[in-house]
Order: sequence, then C-alpha cells, then structure tokens
Amino acid sequence: MRIAIDTLFEHPDHPTGAIDYLRNVASTFPKIAAQHDYYLLVSSRNIRYFREFERANVRFIDCLRSNENTPLRILIQQTLVPFEIKRHKIDVLFAPGNVCPFWGNICCVLKINTLHHYHAPNLIGRTRAIYRRYVFEQSARRANRILANTLTTKEEICRLLCIPEQKVTVTGEAFYDIYAPLSEDQTKPVLAKHRLRRDYVLFLSSLYRYKNADTLIKSFAYLLQQKPSDTELVIVGQDYDSQIPGLQALSRSLGILDRVRFLGFVPTEDIPAIYCGANVFVFPSLIETFGKPLVEAMRCGIPIVASNTSCIPEVLGGAGLLVDPLDLVEMGSAIGRAISDQELRKDLIARGLRRAESFSWENAAKSTLAEIERSFQDWKRARGEVISTDGSN
Repeated sequence: MRIAIDTLFEHPDHPTGAIDYLRNVASTFPKIAAQHDYYLLVSSRNIRYFREFERANVRFIDCLRSNENTPLRILIQQTLVPFEIKRHKIDVLFAPGNVCPFWGNICCVLKINTLHHYHAPNLIGRTRAIYRRYVFEQSARRANRILANTLTTKEEICRLLCIPEQKVTVTGEAFYDIYAPLSEDQTKPVLAKHRLRRDYVLFLSSLYRYKNADTLIKSFAYLLQQKPSDTELVIVGQDYDSQIPGLQALSRSLGILDRVRFLGFVPTEDIPAIYCGANVFVFPSLIETFGKPLVEAMRCGIPIVASNTSCIPEVLGGAGLLVDPLDLVEMGSAIGRAISDQELRKDLIARGLRRAESFSWENAAKSTLAEIERSFQDWKRARGEVISTDGSN
C-alpha cells in the first residue's frame, strides 16, 4: 500500500507543536509497518525536518510551498496535491493537519486537531474563522475516516460538523521520549543558558489569545500580593498572534514586569529541562482539543494547574488542579497551593506520572496505522475491489 502523509501545514521557520507529531509519524510508521511505501508531501524548505527519515520505503514529493506562504499552500493542497497523488499512484492520503483535497479518486484519512473557530471565533480572527469553518467542513465530508485525539473532540466533530459517529475514531498523540524527570545536574546547564532560577511558575504553549496568558499574569500578580516571594513567571512559546507587547504592558501596569520572563521560541531539546526546573506548570487555556504540554509536564513530573474547560479534564484524568480559567483568584490560589503544599505536590506529581504512562506513542502509532489500513480496505470494498488481508494491492 502506498501512503502519502501531508506535512505542508507546517511552517519551515516557525514550526508548531505538530512538528513533533509529524516527525514521529515519519520515523515510526515505516518501522512498525515496513510492508507499505510512504510518501511525505513536503516543500523544498520544510523537508529539512524529515530528510533524516528517508529510506527505501520513505520518499518525498516536492509540493513547492508549505505554510511559509499560507494562501499558496492552501491552493497547492487543493490542486497540485491531487495531481501528485494520482501521478505517484498513492492509495491513501493521511492528512493530519485538519484539511484534505476536496476532490480526487482516493481514500483519505483526516486528522482534526482544532475546532477553536466554533468556540471562540473572535479569538482567532474573523477571516480565519470563516475560512476554517468552510474548509474543515468540506474536508470532513470528503474524508473517508476522521481521527480525533480525545473523546471530547470526537463528540464536537460529530456535533459541530454534522459527521456520523461511526466515521470518527479516537487515536493518540505523539510524544518524544526526552520528556521525563531530570536530575538537577541535567537541568542546570539549560536553566543557566536561559538565565532561569529554579523558583519559577511555567507557562508553555504557542501564544494565541485563547491560551489566556493575560489571566495567568493577573493571577500571578494576585499570588504575589497574597504571598510575597522571589518566584518568577516564565512564559515560553512562539508569539504567532503578537500577544507579547500587550502582555508586557499588562505586567507593567500590575507592577510585576520584572517578575515575568518571555523566552519566546525555545528549541525542543531544551524544553524537558525547563519543565523539570519549574515549581508548577500552569495551563490556563480557554479551549483545547488536546493540550500536548499537559502530557509533557506530567511526563516530567511537574505539578499542574489547568483550566476545567473542554478536553483538559479528560487529558489530565485527575492528575492536576482544575480551575475556572477566568477566575484569577481561584487560579492564583491554586498555584500557591501547588507551590507550598508539599503533600499536595507529591500527590500531583505521582498522579501525573501514572497518568502519563497511558499516553504511549507506540500504541498510538499502531492504532493510527490500523485506521489508515482499515479505511483503505473499506474504500476498496465500497468500490467492489478485492485486496489481500495484509492491506497490499
């Protein structure tokens, strides 16, 4: 079977957290199912994230542009990609970036990662929300199977996009093995590199408005008013939405600008040490379809304070303190408890490590590939064609 994997939604210079998922897919699929051939749809620039995975059964299809030029990437996905799929005689297209071509005689497995344009269109911009509504809905109808990363997301896909429940399957996410508890000797060089002390509260995620970093800053100011300390708030993540100037102004108005650090983008190899050096990890997002940083923090053995909204309680599974993301007093108090209550800290860390064990990328990769294979078999049967039991033509 020939499987194409669309990576074009990743920006070559400013990759999102999805790059980890794509790299894990590119490296794992050919190992656990070597009988298939894999074709990565790449651009001449984002191929650098995947070139190391090239082998006999992993090839690249140059589709000219990725997300460094979003309008052109959208056009390419709807025009050039179907052409290349036909030219290379691809059997299944795996589209893990929310959209797939609307046309073409091919089996398509779609992974939907976000539905923020339904929940908070004002937080992502009107034009983007309108585009996403139309393209996501058309892609979902076109796809032969849809993958969701949580039960909450599956239910919302079925309800908001009017998709039959049997068409949507829950599969896992991908996590690097580097996320694990580290010793002080292991974390010290990285903390020194970023000029971090070990006394800080950590927020780590891409900076979009729905990530709710402004409420976190207000809650941190409240915490310092109630319990003065030397603790800093460290904010890590790319600023895709130009949030930092406003967050800095907010910090200045609250008199805590010198206590809030904005690190911006940090290389993946440094992230585990930054997690492990923190007193507590806070995830105040208003809406999520998964929240990978939650699992990364659990795997690193850090107490978590997080929103009680969307899929976050499902992902944490009781391994964190849940708060109203708009209640700065509740959030600030929970952060304070997670820092100062030693028994609570031990309990949260232990529960987080246990919960993290249920997120196995090997199992997730096998289940994802199984869905791709099953979808292709169903597609062939619907066309009245016969395939062998191992999924080959």
